[in-house]
Amino acid sequence: MAKNLQIDERVFVPVSKIKANLQSPSSFVEKRVLAVEGRSVRVDVGNAETELVASSLCHRNIGVLMLSIGDLETETTLLDPLGKSVLQFCRLLVSDDFIHAYKVRSLQEIEVLWGRSHAAYSHVILIGHGSDASIKFANGDWIDTDAFMNAFDVAGVSAKTFISLCCETGYKAFGGAASSHTSCERFIGPFHSVHGAIASQFVQTFLVYHLLEGETASVAFKHARASVPGSTSFRLWKDKKLVAGPKS
Repeated sequence: MAKNLQIDERVFVPVSKIKANLQSPSSFVEKRVLAVEGRSVRVDVGNAETELVASSLCHRNIGVLMLSIGDLETETTLLDPLGKSVLQFCRLLVSDDFIHAYKVRSLQEIEVLWGRSHAAYSHVILIGHGSDASIKFANGDWIDTDAFMNAFDVAGVSAKTFISLCCETGYKAFGGAASSHTSCERFIGPFHSVHGAIASQFVQTFLVYHLLEGETASVAFKHARASVPGSTSFRLWKDKKLVAGPKS
């Protein structure tokens, strides 16, 4: 969520939180801040009218990067269907300009893609196979937490929300450690193994609450865990601290 907003800044506001009848295929509309009033900002909604919107609902940037990390073994039966389901949902949530999806098989590929356009993203979705301290690549085998996250810690990077659908990456050795990196504002991941259908439903539910309904990441996370059967093992880490989810 955007903090310390200033007059004339451009922000993305959930369409569902604007009273005026806005026709938009996306869940967000881009608006200019006309005034800052307490914890709210005033924006133009057309027809010479303005509305107050809570600053906590506004985003300076909206962009989703989905990385499907291939393993050559389960791609056709698990990773590809999971990636397609998440991608098509995101295309309903935001316009195609705000989402990019790539299939990668090495950490070097991530480094190249990230170096080109990291500023465009606010959320990173990881699809693949994980353990309590690593993620599996077809080319490079298992990559540990710090080596993986170092690929995102480039100069000038802004902190992103990482959502991992890789099994066991909610452990402290991965999720907790990842959340301490410069590129990571918060890290969400499953504490145990997670079924592909549950993983897909969880991330979709989280994004609906977070982006469409304008809830903070922590509140959206709690609602997603409560709403999706079998998703109670997901954890939320921030600054190496367990914010929400099971302790054991």
